[in-house]
Amino acid sequence: MKLTISSMSFSAAAVLAILISPSADAVTGSVTNWGTGQTNAFPALANITAISTSVDHTLALKSDGTVVAWGWNIDGECNVPNGLSNIQAIAAGDFFSLALSSNGTVTAWGTDDCGQGDIPPALTNVVAISAGHAHALALQANGALIAWGSDAWCQTNIPPAAQNPKSILAAGNLSLALMPNGSVVAWGIDDAGQTNVPPGLQGVTALAANTEYVLALNSNGTVTAWGYYPAMPAGLSNVVAIAAGEFHSLALLGNGTVVAWGADQSGESIVPSGLTGVRAIAAGWSYSAALVGTTSFSGLMLLNPAWAGNNFTVSFNSQNGVTYTLQYKTTLDDAWSALTPTPGTGGMMTLTDSSPADPQRFYRVSQN
Repeated sequence: MKLTISSMSFSAAAVLAILISPSADAVTGSVTNWGTGQTNAFPALANITAISTSVDHTLALKSDGTVVAWGWNIDGECNVPNGLSNIQAIAAGDFFSLALSSNGTVTAWGTDDCGQGDIPPALTNVVAISAGHAHALALQANGALIAWGSDAWCQTNIPPAAQNPKSILAAGNLSLALMPNGSVVAWGIDDAGQTNVPPGLQGVTALAANTEYVLALNSNGTVTAWGYYPAMPAGLSNVVAIAAGEFHSLALLGNGTVVAWGADQSGESIVPSGLTGVRAIAAGWSYSAALVGTTSFSGLMLLNPAWAGNNFTVSFNSQNGVTYTLQYKTTLDDAWSALTPTPGTGGMMTLTDSSPADPQRFYRVSQN
């Protein structure tokens, strides 16, 4: 249901946070929707760099760092706060919304019946956020994982094994952490086996989940599922991003097309004919959304950011026709500095920062 857009790695030599987020001059796209529910996109919606969906509403992040929202607005989840700006990540929960600012702070709006809108005091230096049914997760630059909101199924009771993750995901009453070695830690509700991670699962690069199931994107472009999930298409491969709706699922392929499967009572699994150039996907209760354009940030998932000798390296599934640039800054308030742009290969590729000299660097991968 949510798109996970951040990843993190640490070294004894320096603290390194990996951020996947839009740059101010990014070439961006538009949103395509299908199914029923929140399919009437905000008027004149364009210049979008990321999307996030939930049961009742959709969020879109624009290239100028502002946020637009549409759909049901029962608890004010679509009432984007006045003046909200410099946003680098968004997360749509059930009846509430989160936004991560470029200075590492988090803003919440919408329902607060379980404390999901009560941002923990002094929560700073955040590099990733995720929103579930009534709880939220935040990952800080030092690797600390913070949770708040409902704990009815212990979904905010973070296990020690989940600290210092590469990325995070809150979905329904479930929490997940993707670890630097590609393994997965899950906690929270387990009525359908959602926390029963397949034994020996390694090499995962991204996660998607909903109320009763989890999808994991493997480094070889295949997908692993557990819980009560829709049966996957045979031979599904070359996948670069995944999304989990309530009863249907989506996969973004390396060629920019989308595969959908599962429930189709409202057309949520009928991908529009001729839909190409997709850079990110999201799935809600009975609808689907795709970011179409020449740039994607939320569709990129990092694989094992690490040191190789004195060099910092990060690998990911790339797409043809997209140029990737590793960028860095030494504090969250600095301007981004860019390394050499590299064309995508349509497969796994690696970007390197040779012998970084600063004691701390924050990284992001920009796509154009």
